[in-house]
Amino acid sequence: MIDSKPRDVQIGSIGTNTQVLRARSWSRLRFEIEYGLCRGTTANSYLITADKTAIIDPPGASFINIYLAALQNQIHWQNLDYVILGHFSPNRVPTLTALLELAPQITFVCSLPSANNLHSTFPDEDLKILIMRGKETLDLGQGHILKFFPNPSPRWPEALCTYDPQTQILYTGKLFAAHICGDQIFDDNLYSNSDSHYQGLNEDQKYYFNCLMAPHITHVEAALEKIAHLQVQIYGVGHGPLIRSGLIKLTQSYFQWSHAQKEREISVALLYASAYGNTATLAQAIALGITKTGIAVKSINCEFTSPEEIHTTVEKADALIIGTPTIGGHAPTPIQTALAIVLATSDNSKLVGVFGSYGWSGEALDIVETKLKHAGFPFGFDTLKVKFKPDELTLKICEEIGKDFGQNLKNAKKTHPPRKIATPTEQAVSKIVGSVCVLTTKQAEISMAILVTWVSQATFKPPGITVAIAKERAIECLMYIGGKFVLNIFSEDIHTDYIKSFRRNFTPIEEHPSGIRTIVGENSSPILADAAAYLECSVNQHLDCGDHWVIYATVDYGKLINPDGVTAINKTKTSQ
Repeated sequence: MIDSKPRDVQIGSIGTNTQVLRARSWSRLRFEIEYGLCRGTTANSYLITADKTAIIDPPGASFINIYLAALQNQIHWQNLDYVILGHFSPNRVPTLTALLELAPQITFVCSLPSANNLHSTFPDEDLKILIMRGKETLDLGQGHILKFFPNPSPRWPEALCTYDPQTQILYTGKLFAAHICGDQIFDDNLYSNSDSHYQGLNEDQKYYFNCLMAPHITHVEAALEKIAHLQVQIYGVGHGPLIRSGLIKLTQSYFQWSHAQKEREISVALLYASAYGNTATLAQAIALGITKTGIAVKSINCEFTSPEEIHTTVEKADALIIGTPTIGGHAPTPIQTALAIVLATSDNSKLVGVFGSYGWSGEALDIVETKLKHAGFPFGFDTLKVKFKPDELTLKICEEIGKDFGQNLKNAKKTHPPRKIATPTEQAVSKIVGSVCVLTTKQAEISMAILVTWVSQATFKPPGITVAIAKERAIECLMYIGGKFVLNIFSEDIHTDYIKSFRRNFTPIEEHPSGIRTIVGENSSPILADAAAYLECSVNQHLDCGDHWVIYATVDYGKLINPDGVTAINKTKTSQ
């Protein structure tokens, strides 16, 4: 866990006439699924001061004061010529407003969708805007002739990459980023865990990919193809350390991760529109849950997708999920169009789901649900209605909904092969026994518990244990290095129903049956009062091992509650 520190702006030179201004937050910025590792983040902005001066991607409103103060120490406002937007976010509007007041002469450089957003946001301003469609350049002088590559995706239809051949820096925005905060500007030596704040950059990069990129594989591959011919020395990412040492490796990983997603045999079409970004955030969490089950997700933002592409995606998909806000008591026009395509062309045996955020009444969700039910579609989950912006607990529930949906879809697609005879090795492994435990943890507003049986003592000094957690389990993303949990150990006379209540992948502690008593441990995690013993633990290592994460944790404190109890054990079962 990163200690809480004041937010600041770290400034460093990264090339000729080029600086990075890293607005740093040492804790998560907001409740969104990609911040699940809780390692903070940086909002990276870039400054090029040649004959002309340009800034790339000013940060959001939460950094506005410290960012403008840092920028003012580097330039005179009257000399600021361009503001380049890699993507447009409502969160950036206060910063853009402040920049316009300080430097009214600036010209915005952006994609066409961003230009439309700027005109909508500042309807009374006579904005200067240069629209970059992919062939235009911007000459800042002294060899800084910038090239631009539109990189649209359903989540960021306005995304734009910027390349400076003078420094061979590619400003990638969301692409290749990671939400992690530390003192190193570049990724040099971070892959060997030399910086305690980073604790292994690969894990964060893959987690970020799975959260934000996996549902948009077609668009990711298109972006990789656009930049493949460039001579790049540095990825100027939007978040986290700049990529230099691991540039080739990370690029190859993106190709591999994208290919692995495309090779998945089962796919879900996730169709959505989002008025204020809340429904898009829900879609992101549901998509992450689905991808963790080994199913591909094709995420479609219906506001920026042609009816022809929606039709093709719907036809090919094995299941459909529709997300909609409510506007004036109805679904927005893009969702109505997508729903009409689904009803007209799709096989009504496909599993479906409906979700969305609303402000007051949420009629659109009822309308979409009713039409799908009348058409005979089976539902994979109860329609999810979320009022206003989802909180952290809601997003974890969304992730679990996605996992349940994916597992149900996989079960429906399974054939029933002949019973497999276990190999001698499998039979031998089945003789391994482990204690039956419930792992509990509380992080921020989330209190979670799961049943675990693959637990072993690992070390004596310090006392340590290992716990194996399946990758599709929602709780695994809270088992980051430095995270706290309690291992509750049960005796064999514990009632079976008690254990069964914790078999679900994710259930908040508060939702378990009444009669399950808890007390708060020293590390703030719940302790189950009926346990025979418990251990309060801190995660020390987080290892990627096949279909499980193996967590090594040191024991901070433990107590034997029932000295006479015989520990309940679990034995792996195989077909003989």
